[in-house]
Amino acid sequence: MQIPLIISNTTDLLRIMPDDILCVEAEGNYSKVYSIDGDAVLVSFQLGQVENKMATQLGSNATDFIRVGRGVIINRNYIFSISLGRAQIALKAPRGKKHTIEASRESLKVLKQLVDQSLEERSEQ
Repeated sequence: MQIPLIISNTTDLLRIMPDDILCVEAEGNYSKVYSIDGDAVLVSFQLGQVENKMATQLGSNATDFIRVGRGVIINRNYIFSISLGRAQIALKAPRGKKHTIEASRESLKVLKQLVDQSLEERSEQ
């Protein structure tokens, strides 16, 4: 059974299942959590704080999330495309809308290498 991620402060609480998180984007001193159905919730935590909450609360499910550069954490299960030329990554959940994010070419290059490496490991099994 999956454990939900809970992001809570004195006035707000967000409770979301890890599989429902498409990505989390930095918004200054806040973060915007995008769900697979297209909803977005602004939380009053910086991206690094959200990343720490994911690591401490989600256990082994935290490995599904990858920080891409300084501005975004993505759910690796929803990677649709990576374009180094356009410096963009597209995420898409089953029956969901595509969500495109701009990121540095260098961080996308590292991400693409991680994805390629996981494919190689899967084919060796």
